[in-house]
Amino acid sequence: MLIDNERKLGLDDTFNFYCHPGIPCFNACCKGLTLILMPYDIVRLKNCLNMSSTEFLDKYTTWHIGAATGLPVVTLKLVDNACPFVTEKGCAVYQDRPASCRLYPLVRMKSLNDEYYHVVYEEFCEGHKQSREWSVREWIEDQGAKVYNEMNDIFMELVLGVYSMGKTLNDDEMAKFYIACYDVDTLRKLSDELGCRRKEDDVEQMLEGIKFMKKFLIRD
Repeated sequence: MLIDNERKLGLDDTFNFYCHPGIPCFNACCKGLTLILMPYDIVRLKNCLNMSSTEFLDKYTTWHIGAATGLPVVTLKLVDNACPFVTEKGCAVYQDRPASCRLYPLVRMKSLNDEYYHVVYEEFCEGHKQSREWSVREWIEDQGAKVYNEMNDIFMELVLGVYSMGKTLNDDEMAKFYIACYDVDTLRKLSDELGCRRKEDDVEQMLEGIKFMKKFLIRD
C-alpha cells in the first residue's frame, strides 16, 4: 500500500477512480486487510445482520489496546484472509459497509482546524486507471460517507481527549470504555448501573455512551 502523502486533497480537489464488478481486481481490496471498526460502523453492521452488538462483536471482531492511544480498538476478524462479508458478487453488507470501505481509495485526516484526504494506491488496484474523475466532496456524497465522518468525529473527540491527558486506563475503565463505545446493546442493559442515560434508538444510545465516557474519563 502506498499513501500519496505529497498530495493533500480538500473537498473540491479531484482524483480518478472507478470500481465495478467487471474490473480484474474486483474484491481484491477486501483481502489481507486490517479493518478498524468505529462505534457507528458496529451499529450499522449489527443491525444489517439483525444481531445484537454483543453477538456481532463476539462473532466478527477482535480487540486490542491501541499502541498510540492506550484505548480499546476493535478490528474485523478475517476468514481465509478475507473480509467475512465479501462474496463473488461483491459486498454482502454494502448498504451498511464501514466508513473506511466507503472512503477507499481515500484516507481521511482530521485535526481541530483542518480536514484533508490522501489517495491510497495498491499494486493490484486497477480503479485508478479508469477514466472517472471525482471531487472528494462528490465521492463522499456518492458513497454515503458524510454521516460516518460526523459520527467518527464525535468518537475521536473522546479518544483525543483521553490521549491528550496522558491517562492510562485501569481494567475497570477499559471495560467501561469498550461497553460504552462499542457494545450498544449491553450498554442499554447496564445503563442504570453505569449511570448512563438509556435510549431506545441505537445511534442515540451510542452517542450517550460516548458522552458518558467523556464525563467519566475527562470530566467534560
